Amino acid sequence: MLVITFYLLFLTLCYVYITFTIYSFSRSFINHLERMNPANRANPVKETTHSHSRSVLDMRTIPDMLQSEFDQLHAKFKTVSTLHLTELQTEINGWQHDGIITKKFYEKNYSQFVFHPPSTLTNAHSVIVIGIPQKITNIAFFHQGKRYQTIIPPTYIYTKIRAICKEILSTILSKQGYSVERAILPMKLLAVRSGLGKYGKNNLCYVDGMGSYTRLEAFYTDYEFPIDTWCEKGLMKSCNSCSLCQHACPMQCIPQDRLLIHADHCLTYFNENEGDFPPSIPVQSHNALIGCMLCQIICPQNKKYLEFNQNTVTFTEEEIACILQKTPRENIPQALAKKLVDLDIYEDYLELPRNFAVLMAKENSENSSTPQTDLSM
Repeated sequence: MLVITFYLLFLTLCYVYITFTIYSFSRSFINHLERMNPANRANPVKETTHSHSRSVLDMRTIPDMLQSEFDQLHAKFKTVSTLHLTELQTEINGWQHDGIITKKFYEKNYSQFVFHPPSTLTNAHSVIVIGIPQKITNIAFFHQGKRYQTIIPPTYIYTKIRAICKEILSTILSKQGYSVERAILPMKLLAVRSGLGKYGKNNLCYVDGMGSYTRLEAFYTDYEFPIDTWCEKGLMKSCNSCSLCQHACPMQCIPQDRLLIHADHCLTYFNENEGDFPPSIPVQSHNALIGCMLCQIICPQNKKYLEFNQNTVTFTEEEIACILQKTPRENIPQALAKKLVDLDIYEDYLELPRNFAVLMAKENSENSSTPQTDLSM
């Protein structure tokens, strides 16, 4: 009986030894294969339990968390590598080089772009491109006892939404040790190249579920997103059989033969910059306090996304008199200054006397023979 007991104990020890040997050999063989993997040799990272957990968290959780937050804003985002910044710069520079835009227009509208991460985030790996739907803002103002109405188009009021976007990104990414900085880049081109949207024939960026009523924002981060959505720019298919925006444009700046409009002829361009309006602009074509809505309001792809903010912003008789008299901006009443800041048109103050005046002239005109679409409510 004792012999049998020792024999069974011997067999048990042999089994344990053989099992341990097989496990050790298997683990060694797997490690050898991992070391031989070219991808692992190209990215030698010391693997620890902490780093492995963080890697899984980064790849799976950060994009999901961002998506959850941006869903609450009905916003969308895409991510591209900072390696594509040179492609953006080359394309923009090519427009001037090829004569598509003038040197003067380039210097005034494109010279502010910075095609590299800021000095505070030189190790940025990704650019986050965000599209946020926006509504039209109704404006009412009084002059000489008469009430006038106009609008501010979507995308012009941006400060609060930009701050919200940065707060979302910073809150989520900073918890994992990453940083966020705003990117100053050509947003329409970046959004189209990121796959966030497509160009319309009017050269605006259209995002699914928002149309062109989309505020675009971009931010750098040193977190490297696992997906790079960079793609070739494209035109919406519906534009191929539509020319409504071309016919609606009073300046005829939407061409048939190229994707870029003649932006230096666009009503928005004159509306946003100082100087007298050219005589070629019909008074009846003015439709907004800043910018222009004619090519957007007529677009079939925008019809179901046209919305107005519930509240109308009102300028009093005294405030309009202050503006029309070209009171120096530093001397205007505090309440007026706050109103302009909240509407993000404080920096456009020098253009406001001219713009308010032409809108009043349009409404007071009795000689217009062309019916206009009423954009205000």
